[in-house]
Amino acid sequence: MKSLLLAGAVALMLSASTHTVAQAEVPPGATYVALGDSGAATTGAVDLDRTAPLRCVRSTSNAPKLVADRLGLALDDRTCSSAKIPDLYSSQGAGIDPQFDALGPATRIVTLHMGANDADMTEFILGHCHAGALSGGCAAEADPEWDNKIDAIAPAYAAALADITRRAPEATVFVDGWPTYLTNTSCPAMLGLLPADAAYIQSKFERLNTVVARAAADHGAVYIDTVAASREFGMCADPAVRWFDPILADQTLLPYHPTLAGHRGVADLIVAAVESSGVLTR
Repeated sequence: MKSLLLAGAVALMLSASTHTVAQAEVPPGATYVALGDSGAATTGAVDLDRTAPLRCVRSTSNAPKLVADRLGLALDDRTCSSAKIPDLYSSQGAGIDPQFDALGPATRIVTLHMGANDADMTEFILGHCHAGALSGGCAAEADPEWDNKIDAIAPAYAAALADITRRAPEATVFVDGWPTYLTNTSCPAMLGLLPADAAYIQSKFERLNTVVARAAADHGAVYIDTVAASREFGMCADPAVRWFDPILADQTLLPYHPTLAGHRGVADLIVAAVESSGVLTR
């Protein structure tokens, strides 16, 4: 936990760089707006979009861009690493506009992937489960505060969905949840994470899914379940197919973040949901 490898990965995960560059110009009237945090924004060290604010660590191969390419949509990608729900409304840092600024009457499709940072998932996963592996792990001493943190995002998340509809009244909103990170086993690439803790961590992501799925249903958004499709592709899967990098993040340098395969998998699910919704033919 104290290793230079993990420290460096966590620093990048939290997007410590504050340097920015001009954002790429988006065609006027973009019909697809992508909102979210690093789970939607980045492939880490791979395919970094140098026209986007560097603090966002946004990728040229992330799920929103793959979806836009597949569906032939003009995209305004506002996803940004470390983003929280308040960053939808206000600037996350120098050179980063509020994500909601992209919304308007021309918007027809919105994807939203956000909430993990608001629920302090990184703090609990790294600070409790990985750091606690040597002393018995986090599942054995479950902290109810983690559940409280997850549940507490519900009001702000629901308000954000309502504000999307107000700002983009013609848009259909697609909320994609968090896929399978771990099952009930661990592996060497997780650096000593206990199997019980692996299952415990996954249960928290699925609790987070429950919170956002409920909010999506209440506000007429389309919730996309990504857990089932990714069950065999978690962080302990073969590196060629896994959707997320483990602690030994040899593809993206970002533990617990999507690989190229992960973004492709999520993009497939979003495309299927958009096509089946009929929004493109209205």
